[in-house]
Amino acid sequence: MIVKKSFPNKKEWQKAPLVREPRKVCQWSEYQQAIFNDIEFGSGNTHVDALAGSGKTATLVEGFYHMPEKNSVLMCAFNKSIKDELETRAPEKVSVKTIHSIGYAACRKAFPKIGAPDDSKLEGYVKAEMGDEQEDFDLRSSIYKAVNLSKLNLLDQPEQIDGLLDQYDIDTCEQTREKFIDHTLRIMAACKKDTNRIDFSDMIWLPFVYNLKPQQFDRVCIDEAQDLNAAQANLALNSINKSGRILSCGDHFQSIYNFMGSDSDSINKLVARCNSKRLPLSITYRCAKSIVQLAQTYVPQIEAAPNAEDGTVNYIINSQIEKLIKPGDFLLSRVNAPLLKWCLSLLKSGVPANIQGRDLGGTLMQMIKKSKCKKVESFLSWLKDWEEMEANRMVKAKRDPSLIYDKAECFRVLAEGTNSLTDVKNNIDKLFHDGDDKNRVILSSIHKSKGMERDNVFVLSKTLRSSSQEEKNLAYVAITRAKKNLYMVS
Repeated sequence: MIVKKSFPNKKEWQKAPLVREPRKVCQWSEYQQAIFNDIEFGSGNTHVDALAGSGKTATLVEGFYHMPEKNSVLMCAFNKSIKDELETRAPEKVSVKTIHSIGYAACRKAFPKIGAPDDSKLEGYVKAEMGDEQEDFDLRSSIYKAVNLSKLNLLDQPEQIDGLLDQYDIDTCEQTREKFIDHTLRIMAACKKDTNRIDFSDMIWLPFVYNLKPQQFDRVCIDEAQDLNAAQANLALNSINKSGRILSCGDHFQSIYNFMGSDSDSINKLVARCNSKRLPLSITYRCAKSIVQLAQTYVPQIEAAPNAEDGTVNYIINSQIEKLIKPGDFLLSRVNAPLLKWCLSLLKSGVPANIQGRDLGGTLMQMIKKSKCKKVESFLSWLKDWEEMEANRMVKAKRDPSLIYDKAECFRVLAEGTNSLTDVKNNIDKLFHDGDDKNRVILSSIHKSKGMERDNVFVLSKTLRSSSQEEKNLAYVAITRAKKNLYMVS
């Protein structure tokens, strides 16, 4: 029997009308009032140094009401979820757009044949270059990743892409690096030439390579400036008209996504490029006073709200974690291997838990497949050789090999007590599920936890480092995820 499908009528699938929230009446801090005054009466460009939990979004929204009524205003949202939230809170005169949508509109204007985004564009060119055999799937996946990240970083030279392969942990799948890089550049050239189709990364890359001018505005606001990659920053700044003003907002001390394309010094570079004055937004409305005191050892400027509760900072040892941690809490680590060990331990004790990082789970599965091993013992032997070879290559290139060591240690943890590689794979499936579930303990790398918060946060302090500013930023981000109680685990 054939069942006739029932499709919604036009009224049912049309986007629901936007419901805007009324302007909020708040008791604004002296920092926020100074920002509003600059927006309304100041001149030139401005950057707001908005520290963790400082009410950045609320400040931006109120700032819109202080902009001249006749000015056209663009709010560059970092992603669609932020865009959707800001759109309901911003006044009607503000155009809230993701940076990708800004680039897409510029491309549509320059190349009228471009239709809806086509995620198969890059995949097609990768297959055309690399072949379509099943056994080459991992190689195609690595090439796909290298092309996308080269676009986001606006890289097009072999030596630049060589560094990118290490920075993003891209496996060349037994090809020489020279040949792998050549494939990457050839596919990028094909993507550039094809202006009849567009994919997600093309939206912000093609405006750069073709020097396209996006829609111009009198005021451009840039959120999460510390996380912008080179292509995003270029597009946002090109959206301002000659006499316009830029208001950027972000926290230099939360710059931790260097491995994802953002520049750890992106805010300072943005400020220099725009000749922006800097205004502070230093009071955190998230963290208790005791937590702020610890955060001040990394960022002295951060301040507790006047009505903040005292909270606690507790220094505990590993054996105390299982007695204190409960569903809804965070357990954070700088590296991944300890998270695997703790997640397995919690699950064995009957405590619901999962690890944020489905992409890491996929990478680990790919490594097992790459080894072509059938038994745990042979895989661990292969892993030892791989670890030594890759670490030596990184050291020789004067790059940090810690990611190699962490990945190898993840496998040793996953293989402990197992009888087969199937058991290792089952452990991976069991541990990795992305979600913000308050009914489980959420174990996460510090990178994955950014933008989230919990009343109770446990930090594996032995995994923290202080070798660079980005490492200090990671410690600051970890500490400021806690609202009430922080546990530093030694």
